[in-house]
Amino acid sequence: MRLTEAIKRLFQRLGWENEGEKMQPPEALRKIIQMIENTQEIELSCDDVYALLDQYTELANRGGDTKELMPLVDHHIEICPDCEEEFDALLRVLKAAPV
Repeated sequence: MRLTEAIKRLFQRLGWENEGEKMQPPEALRKIIQMIENTQEIELSCDDVYALLDQYTELANRGGDTKELMPLVDHHIEICPDCEEEFDALLRVLKAAPV
């Protein structure tokens, strides 16, 4: 069974989906479900991303294709607010630094 089908069945059993009408689950559970749906077969941890973040940030600053060249880091930053915040801070520093 695919994950999305399992989630739909869970929603139906919990009464969050009734005859095509969707009701919202509690916010915390909705976030967990969204994280599960965004999970890939190969994932990097925050430690893995921090080890590569300087290279990723420099690539992004130069206008490089981060999705193509560092897809796992790119995906992690899209779903992890802490790593995204760290990336944004590093990028601001690079942009502010004199050339």
